[in-house]
Amino acid sequence: MGTGGLVVFRSVHGGQTSVYACVYFQCDGYWTSLGVRLGEFLESCVLVNGLGASNPAGRVCNGFDCLVAQFIAAFKTGPGHLYLFPTDRKLAMEFVYVVECREDPDVILSVKTWSSGQPEDEHGAKSMSPSDFRAFCERNGAEAAEGEAPCAPDAMKTVETCEAMQTVDTCEAMKTVAACVPKKRRRVSRAED
Repeated sequence: MGTGGLVVFRSVHGGQTSVYACVYFQCDGYWTSLGVRLGEFLESCVLVNGLGASNPAGRVCNGFDCLVAQFIAAFKTGPGHLYLFPTDRKLAMEFVYVVECREDPDVILSVKTWSSGQPEDEHGAKSMSPSDFRAFCERNGAEAAEGEAPCAPDAMKTVETCEAMQTVDTCEAMKTVAACVPKKRRRVSRAED
């Protein structure tokens, strides 16, 4: 069974929010896989408003809608694995990534993420620049010294057993379970052998 990831692309302009795509990844949705790849993709993008004879270096995206289309084209490599979900889907999955483009007044691209949470967990998630987001994912969601993780460290507690985890089917291999108490978010880490 794979670890699902949900990538949502939305734009906020003049107070109006528009969801462009809700992209479901059937497996490898965790931060160190899909998160890092999404961060690298976003860092490589250069958003422009109109194409000309000389475009900037990098992955040129003629607006946010072009960026979303290029993301799908780059990540959909064959049958299965990546699916488009209805844009009104609840933001609940093992790992959720929200890529947001704000156009008030400058274009600002940001990413929010959380794991094993519910849609209301977005309100506690921190917006990060694409480069900060990639670095966060490379640390497997670990907190930077001066920053904040989507699940604040002071809300974390460690439990030695996983009987309380209703979403985990097999607990024998689990030694440490970190649960984000106030938001019902849970991170599960497998013990190293």
